[in-house]
Amino acid sequence: MFNPVDDKIISALIKIVGTQRVITDTDALENYSHDETPFYKTMPEVVVKPVSTSQVAAILENANRNLIPVTCRGGGTSLSAGAVPVHRGIVLLFELMNHIKEVDRQNLMVTVEPGIITGELDKELTKYGLFFPPDPVSMDSCTIGGNIAECAGGPRAMKYGVTKHYVTGLEVVMSDGTVTKLGGKLIKNVTGYDLIDLIIGSEGTLAVVTEATLRVLPKPKEIVDLLMPFQNIAEASRFSIAVVNDGLMPAAIELMEGEVVRTVEKYLNKKVPYADAGGHVIVEIDGNDRDLIRKNYDQIGELALKMGALDVIVAESAKDREKIWEIRKKVGEAMKALTRIVAREDLVVPKDRIPELIAALKTCVGKYHGTLYAFGHLGDGNIHTDVGIDVGAVHEPPLQELPEIRQMRKEMYEITISVGGTITAEHGIGLSKIDFLSLALDKSTIDKMFKIKKIFDPNNILNPGKIFP
Repeated sequence: MFNPVDDKIISALIKIVGTQRVITDTDALENYSHDETPFYKTMPEVVVKPVSTSQVAAILENANRNLIPVTCRGGGTSLSAGAVPVHRGIVLLFELMNHIKEVDRQNLMVTVEPGIITGELDKELTKYGLFFPPDPVSMDSCTIGGNIAECAGGPRAMKYGVTKHYVTGLEVVMSDGTVTKLGGKLIKNVTGYDLIDLIIGSEGTLAVVTEATLRVLPKPKEIVDLLMPFQNIAEASRFSIAVVNDGLMPAAIELMEGEVVRTVEKYLNKKVPYADAGGHVIVEIDGNDRDLIRKNYDQIGELALKMGALDVIVAESAKDREKIWEIRKKVGEAMKALTRIVAREDLVVPKDRIPELIAALKTCVGKYHGTLYAFGHLGDGNIHTDVGIDVGAVHEPPLQELPEIRQMRKEMYEITISVGGTITAEHGIGLSKIDFLSLALDKSTIDKMFKIKKIFDPNNILNPGKIFP
């Protein structure tokens, strides 16, 4: 179906971007053969670093004409193997297209290139008293281009929404090299079909984003975080629902199951408050009125204690808030260091079904000799469930064990769907969930999606082997 990258293609790429921005060395290519998803790895034939939209257009025109697959890559933080070049070909690396082109304070808009790291954008916006609300936990390494590709969310999604709620304009390059501009600095726009929302979350399979116009907000002047340990997940879940139903809308409600907290404690090698509790909840409250913020966190704290919280730890200073969030932000590192992760899922269910989901998943995973580590966004029902094997007891599973892991994942998805949920909230289908897409969507829906893909990318060169079988 695809052609190999030969010397002629390499020469054409060098002519477009220059010798220093074309990588063919085998050892260097290995860095771009995988992302953060367990087990998936394929070596690209070449990595190219464009610096402009015109270069991206020339690369895609050449690749489309010669039937060369192209996989876009931002920070390589995908958890669905979305950045793995499964059909080899070209990896289009955006690390040099990482500029903020404009900060428009009057219209509360910012225009950026796709390779800018989300955390770096946040730091720059702080200088203007602004912020970009979507806040993936990997924001110190993920990029805006990747956030758009996956429609990333984060802890603040329950109050502020996800990436698609903040993208008002895109410059994209189609598979044939055609450059198209969509939207602009517009809050409202119903001029024809909404192609912007179609491209957001399409995982790089429809078009390549080279510039984005993003809506930003004034940064809240006051932020307070609360840490509340509960005896179990059920109490923590009931509390989160009560907070929202009482009209006390925090910016975030995060959950860490007890086993996760104890793993992070071991990894950090320092005492975590109430590490023996069954469920830890972090609530973040923000706003501009200090008195109102304190009134709200008093109410939330009282509600937590009434509903079984063992304590309410309040963090008002930036230093104290960082201590609370350190536990949550170090979960990924702790899992990688102390367990062998064989599955990394981001399941989503109605909020009141979270305790039922976690209990059923623990039973399921136990059948396969694994440990379930549950954490994530309690406020919007999005629970991350890593499945690990103790690295001290078991070596990396050999390849012949992968079918067993695949069967375990299938059962996990079936459980999630049975309680009204679906198989991914913010990580995407990518490569790792292709075989399970039909569990969540009927054939007619998948067929319509595939027809859209064919319209945008007739030769299937854009991130092929993702989403669709």
